Amino acid sequence: MANASRYEFNWEEIATALVRQLGVSDGLWTTSVNFQFNGKNINVEGKPLRPGFVGSLSNVSLMRVTESIPGLTVDAAQVNPQLTTTTGSRRRVN
Repeated sequence: MANASRYEFNWEEIATALVRQLGVSDGLWTTSVNFQFNGKNINVEGKPLRPGFVGSLSNVSLMRVTESIPGLTVDAAQVNPQLTTTTGSRRRVN
């Protein structure tokens, strides 16, 4: 594997990774992000103070949804199927 300096993920890949990490195996799931904004007086390039805001990403969450949104939602049963063991063999359970 090459030494990468950056990895990028789309929203489905992030949701899939979180579903697998948490061991979720049913339902539709999407990733959501929450931002926090604060009002400030801002001085830009030596100009007089002006009202502005500062925003930051406060958290990322995995949220169960009832409808699939293409490009944002994953079906946990498909990306992280529950496996059972029967007489020494593994089979998929949906």
